[in-house]
Amino acid sequence: MNQTPDITMGPGMTAGAGTAPTPVPLHDIVGPLPFFSGPLWVIVAVLFTVAFAGGLLWWFAGRKKNVRLTPREAALRDLARLRASLTEGTDHSFGVGVSDVLRCFLGEALGLAAPRQTTEEFLESLRGSLRFLPSEQEALAEFLHHADYMKFAQGEATSEQREALIVAAEAFVRSGEKTTAEQVASVTSSEMPGKEAV
Repeated sequence: MNQTPDITMGPGMTAGAGTAPTPVPLHDIVGPLPFFSGPLWVIVAVLFTVAFAGGLLWWFAGRKKNVRLTPREAALRDLARLRASLTEGTDHSFGVGVSDVLRCFLGEALGLAAPRQTTEEFLESLRGSLRFLPSEQEALAEFLHHADYMKFAQGEATSEQREALIVAAEAFVRSGEKTTAEQVASVTSSEMPGKEAV
């Protein structure tokens, strides 16, 4: 008995001995499937929830963002606080406060070692420096000596003298790197405390 093996005719078709090839059945093409077959209110609710959660996230992220002040803005803010409490506290604490504000500004904005040095060390470091004119150095020295008088010599100051120190510090801060000596010198030394300590 001779059997004829099946002969492969092509993809999906086979032929046996003495039979015609049988085609593989074809299926119809399926159309696009729906993305979501649920009710419309469910879609709206999901979209609203996502939008609400995104809004909350944006709001909380915006609140946590810290606005960093420039050294000038921080110094002016601190001087305004000192002015608001001009008649409060001791003369010593006021002298420390107004001196620290200006020293921190000089350190942060200009890169000077003012916060870490004594007045004499700081003024000595400015000698020969081109950062300030000699008249500007004199005005700065006068301010620091008046503040030191209140800090270390238990000097007393009237409200007008405290205001004069704040005005002098603001003049340095507002003028930036190029301090205008005329602004500081416009506050006469008779208005500042401790002229005898200079």
